[in-house]
Amino acid sequence: MAAERRLVDTLIGGENHQITARGPGPASSSEEGHIHAVWREKVIKWYFAIVSALDRQHERDSASPFNRSAVHITAALLDSYIMSLPSERSRHYMHDRAAYQLLATACLLVGLRLTQHDQLGQSTVRSSEDNPTCQLKRAKTHRDHMDQASRQEEDDAASSPQSERPHVEFAIPTAATILQMSAASKSMTESKVLTMVREVTGSRAFPRSHVVTALDFIRALVSTNSIHDQHGNSNGITLSPEVAEQACRLVDKCLRDATLVECRPSIVGSAAITLALFRYHHGSDDIATLRHQVCSTIFGVDADPSLQVAVRNVEAKMLAAVQVPISRHARVNPIMHHVTAHLIPLEDE
Repeated sequence: MAAERRLVDTLIGGENHQITARGPGPASSSEEGHIHAVWREKVIKWYFAIVSALDRQHERDSASPFNRSAVHITAALLDSYIMSLPSERSRHYMHDRAAYQLLATACLLVGLRLTQHDQLGQSTVRSSEDNPTCQLKRAKTHRDHMDQASRQEEDDAASSPQSERPHVEFAIPTAATILQMSAASKSMTESKVLTMVREVTGSRAFPRSHVVTALDFIRALVSTNSIHDQHGNSNGITLSPEVAEQACRLVDKCLRDATLVECRPSIVGSAAITLALFRYHHGSDDIATLRHQVCSTIFGVDADPSLQVAVRNVEAKMLAAVQVPISRHARVNPIMHHVTAHLIPLEDE
């Protein structure tokens, strides 16, 4: 449990750094209309569609970076970039559909690359909480665009002993491939996407370390033991893979909700864990008690009571998003879409 506590504390620290890196930005992006809720929802669906299509091409490979983590990281990049902008610039992405579409595509390319980078790092330095080489590569990515990071990783692989190299490194699709898959308009060119990538990676909101999402807090509590303490004890709550998967599906479903953009990933993750545990116990446990145990595990036993209030509010939004009763036999289906066209329509809705 000590290792789990250190991991959660590291995630909280990363979360705080992400929020600080955004800077002042708009006073309230979602409430003042600096994020177009409809466009964002369509983009999130499109992200899942593209990632699902890429994953089907590598369905036999368990280490594929084309998974839900890629979507959550990409969405975090998109939201953080817009929220880091001054009000007048952020409004540009409220009124210019083509600009928002371009930004969303650029963030997808960067998000896929960062997901692959994180997975490679986890496979080679799983026991290290702070990898200086990883930080150096991410900083190089920030300064010199994604291609420079690719060359650095290729050089490292060539100089490493065969036993230390990753078994498989998946080819991240190019901008041209993404545009072809999504049937984007001819006005959106590969050069425009790459120019936007450079702008995103050069912004103050671009992460210099691992992008913390709600999924990280869920996975931090997963136990590989055959006996799982789902009720919690003095050391906190641990999750079985089954419960963790249900929590991840809840987080997937509510990712499209623009009102949760400014919520801390730890809050969203705690809400998903609470509901997943409540479902696991058939509703036999008091949800307020479960929420208290989850918040004590994530934020510490002396955490501010207002955090539980915030978690409860997110729980309500999650329940509204899934629109199904939280019972053990009520399945929350993963989000799967077919890629047929770019999901920001030309006409208004």
